Amino acid sequence: MGKGCVFCGGTPLTKEHVLPRWLKVALDPTVRRHRYIALSGDVTRQHVAPPLNEQVKVVCSGCNSGWMNQLEEDVRSFLPDLIRGKPHDLDLEAQKALGSWSLKTMLMYLQTHPAEARRVVPEEDFGRFHQTHQPSASMLGRLGFMNYPPDDSIPLADTLFQGYGTPGTDHVAWVGTLKVGCMLVQIIRVPDVAEGYRLTPYEPLPSLRQLWPPAEPIGWPLPAAIPYEAMTGLAAPDGLDLPVTPV
Repeated sequence: MGKGCVFCGGTPLTKEHVLPRWLKVALDPTVRRHRYIALSGDVTRQHVAPPLNEQVKVVCSGCNSGWMNQLEEDVRSFLPDLIRGKPHDLDLEAQKALGSWSLKTMLMYLQTHPAEARRVVPEEDFGRFHQTHQPSASMLGRLGFMNYPPDDSIPLADTLFQGYGTPGTDHVAWVGTLKVGCMLVQIIRVPDVAEGYRLTPYEPLPSLRQLWPPAEPIGWPLPAAIPYEAMTGLAAPDGLDLPVTPV
């Protein structure tokens, strides 16, 4: 991508906090953030930084202060509860808002890495997101529960992208996983689904529920927690072979 906005190509570019400053109320300031990105080869890039300090200068003022800001406002009332594991009932609208905010946040995390790493997500996915402000029909989203980190030995916020395809080309399939506190959101993007079909959702688990497309209300916290050591395996499956069904 060039020096224009990663979503619309516009200028001037403005700085965007990867995690919003208003999340300070939900985060333990003594815990640092570890995050990494895995490519489809054997290359792994890792970066460590305080959770609320990270900024990227890749979006224009129109996107930043417009629809991206609205995505923040749509989750502001309940996101701190999810991160701290406090009880909250997520209706379908809240799930839609959470899936959209999570995708935006994952894409901003991606921009902190070199150009080669950023190619895990193709430019067309940024364009579609700019048009709809929500995950596409070629994406599934899952919401998982994890125990809040007891100390700095476990990252407070963690992200992982796994791309699938031929190295050196734009990938059309990827998995993005974002963990902040107790909340884990995963977006699975597969090659475009033909019109008249839809991706078959995963079966619900005690520690994982379907988030996108929203299907039924979710009570938070979930009844079981995903062990932190299981996150890498969850976030980087050996392959993506999701079935489709007629609409």
